[in-house]
Amino acid sequence: MLNDTGYLHLKKYFNPERISFEADKTIKKSQKIKWNFIKVYHNIFIYNFINIFSINFPFNNKLNPNLYNEFSKINFDDLIFKNTNWKNYKISQIELQHNEKYNYQSSWHRDAKIANLENIVVIIYLRDENGFRLVPRNLENEMIENSPFSKEKNYKHGYTNLPKKYYHQFDAKAGDIVMFDAGLLHQGSCKGIRTHLFARCVENFDESKIENNLKPDAILDNIEAESANYNWDFNQNYYVFNKRFKSVINLILYYFPILKIIKYLLDIKKKKIHFHYSIFQK
Repeated sequence: MLNDTGYLHLKKYFNPERISFEADKTIKKSQKIKWNFIKVYHNIFIYNFINIFSINFPFNNKLNPNLYNEFSKINFDDLIFKNTNWKNYKISQIELQHNEKYNYQSSWHRDAKIANLENIVVIIYLRDENGFRLVPRNLENEMIENSPFSKEKNYKHGYTNLPKKYYHQFDAKAGDIVMFDAGLLHQGSCKGIRTHLFARCVENFDESKIENNLKPDAILDNIEAESANYNWDFNQNYYVFNKRFKSVINLILYYFPILKIIKYLLDIKKKKIHFHYSIFQK
């Protein structure tokens, strides 16, 4: 059970060769056809490429249904059933999360209000990655006493500089799986390229293993409806001039983060993380 720490790191759980190949094809196809269903957290210029955070609905027939075929070969049913009290489960969200070039670091956050095994996240690593951080369940109370903000499911104080003693940093390899309670405090972080599948699983009471809109044959004509469901505006065009121009400004600030440097110098006690999304990210 996901009891003491609230997470598992399973090494060499699957052979990543074929699924990694299909994931790369999906990423290239999404850029070529200008797939609407992408998330961009920090729009930094890359020639002929949008600096995506993730691709939503990556199994769709318009992208690459072969990715779904390879994903289906990874059997983590036993993994979930052994570590929860669930009889059945369903994948309610799946993203192909990718970092093409620049450093990436999210704020500290939770994907569920409480850590009670109602939501499980499974990260399927398709490349070697070092940086993902998570506060284990057994350290939560002590950590919350010192950082009360972290009890809530919000991003307001998310770049607080948590002491290293409170979190575990994962050094994952392609073929590894990390599974954790979505209610635990965590922070995505990676220096350079990264590629993995992010799957959110919930208890289910019928035989369906995945939401209908995540299947290859799903019809995704209503962008507004999907935006509302995922709390993200998918109806954005990152190829228009003003957004490409802004991405160039972000590129300059990535290498010369003058505002971040000023904030760092003013933060005498170093209570915050300042150099996320920059060349100086730690």
